[in-house]
Parts: sequence; structure tokens; C-alpha cells
Amino acid sequence: RQLPELDESCFVQMGDFVKAAFSSAVKHKIPRIYVGAMVGKLTKMCQGLSVTHAWKAEIDRDILAESAREVGAPADLVDEIRAAETARFAAERLAVLGLAEAFHRQLAKKAIRSLKEQYPGNYHLAVLVCDFEGQFICRVDAAEALA
Repeated sequence: RQLPELDESCFVQMGDFVKAAFSSAVKHKIPRIYVGAMVGKLTKMCQGLSVTHAWKAEIDRDILAESAREVGAPADLVDEIRAAETARFAAERLAVLGLAEAFHRQLAKKAIRSLKEQYPGNYHLAVLVCDFEGQFICRVDAAEALA
């Protein structure tokens, strides 16, 4: 478990409702916001979507493909990712190449930039990324993303 120093009451499941969760947190001047996400929701946060439900909007495969390219994925895989149906495809293929952490870190940075732009306020933001089995991949803080 990440953030073991925090009481269970500190955690809120925002589900698909990014706008509602962030608007409320900013309104109530919550000083620290931690977002836990897997590749699909993370990509939709990069897209600036206010609702991330699977049926509400398509994944922007260009974001996935460009992030893969930025961390060193071969050109043929970048093309496959751009044509794939799911974000999971990208995550699994990049994991095989040993690029899972770098790829998810890149997406988390983009998500932080998008969230901070959409929901300005005086709060610390960090994104914690896990895989489909719930295993921790990486943590990215706003300072790293906005540097």
C-alpha cells in the first residue's frame, strides 16, 4: 500500500468524475491531492476529460503513441499503439520491452500538467500509477512534471 502514513479517511474514490473531484478539492482548499490510476484513466486525464468512463470518450491513441516514442519505443510499436483499441495494449507491450515505468511516468507527467492547467489552485499534486494487477509502477510529483 502506498501512503501508509495517511488514515483511511483521507482517501476518496473519485471514480470517473475528475472534474467533480478536483473542483471540490480546490474549493475546499485541500492541500495535497494524490491520484491513483492505471493507463486508461491516466490517458484520459492527459486528454483533459472531466469524465473518464470507458463509454464516455475514446482513448487518444496519439497521446499513448507519442509517450511511447518519447521513452524509446521502436517506430513499428509506436505505429501499432496508434492503431490499437486499448491503452492496455500499449502498457503491456512496453512492459515486455522494459519501458513500463518510463512510459507510465511520461503519461503521469502529462496528466499532472493537464490537471494543474484545468484546476488551478494552491495544492500539491502527485500521481501514483499501478498496473492491472494493482502493483505499484511509479509516483510522479508536480515538481517533476512541471520542471
